[in-house]
Amino acid sequence: MGKPSAPFFLSLPPPPRLRPVRARRIPPLLALAAVAAMALLYMLLFAVAPCLVRGGCYRGYRSAWSFDAHAAHHPAWMAAVPDETNLTSLSIPGTHDTMTYGLLRPDPVLNCQNWNLSVQLDAGLRYVDIRARLRDDELHIYHGDGYTGFSFADVLRDVLAFLVANPSEALVMRLKEEGRPLGTNNTKTFEETFVGYRERTPGAADHLYLYNRSGPIPTLGALRSRVFLLQDFASRADAPPYGLAWEGPQMALEDAWIVPDVYHLAEKWTAIRTALERAATDALDNAKLYLAHVSASVGVLPVEAAAGPLNRTVTGMNDMTGQWVRDFERVPEARRTGVVIFDFPGRQAIEAVLA
Repeated sequence: MGKPSAPFFLSLPPPPRLRPVRARRIPPLLALAAVAAMALLYMLLFAVAPCLVRGGCYRGYRSAWSFDAHAAHHPAWMAAVPDETNLTSLSIPGTHDTMTYGLLRPDPVLNCQNWNLSVQLDAGLRYVDIRARLRDDELHIYHGDGYTGFSFADVLRDVLAFLVANPSEALVMRLKEEGRPLGTNNTKTFEETFVGYRERTPGAADHLYLYNRSGPIPTLGALRSRVFLLQDFASRADAPPYGLAWEGPQMALEDAWIVPDVYHLAEKWTAIRTALERAATDALDNAKLYLAHVSASVGVLPVEAAAGPLNRTVTGMNDMTGQWVRDFERVPEARRTGVVIFDFPGRQAIEAVLA
């Protein structure tokens, strides 16, 4: 037998030596130019489309207290509140003209929200403002003459789904007849149509709480997984009431919504602050439900009232209200804010009220 051959890998030539790769240095002037170009690009984006580079922004309007309700997540905050707490003792964030995020023909005069109903509820908002008009024996959601594209059936679908998923929660719903009936095929009144929705919509009879006004305003425990109605529509004289009467004796309401121009927003703020101070200092006697509208229009756009004008010469009502509520947290006598009703609310505004 011959000598055994060496393993094949011992007979391979040694691998070539690799020379270390030296990192290439970017010339200082070139690095500085790149940073300057990035800064210029950011500034151009901010000038042309600021909402692409900044939160709390909508169509060029900027506010730290507005627009980003989707960033809040409080789907079951009422679970921590005892059952015996009166509804009137709570601090409740809400929205004005709740369904106007879906206007079929976008109109800055009528558009008051930028997130859908499900997002609003998940964010922690527990007051909704539903305005309907009778058309062809159905209730359709409008803001004035502006059709949102939704019906009352759509509202009930989202509301009931939320309450089933979050049975600890209670909603306050203003239901307003927004104007005269439309069309020529109406055979029912607004009231009769509402009753029909309650009777034929699965789950509606269980979740729509009927308040007859003869007893005290209910506690949270009685309203869990239910909707407490604020009735802003006419009903027959012989019909029982469906909810607390809008602008009735059990309601302390601020709704100074006509503001001639942005420079009169100071007067609107005075009305808001007065309403909040009243809610904060009145006795917790369950006599009234306190509601303060932060919203305004007519002489100003809703978005201008909420966030301030594009040129930022006037502070928006969401900013003023949110900061006031945050400051009020440190006041030992703090009781409640009542229902605070926003256009375009943001995370900070919602969480300020909840706090």
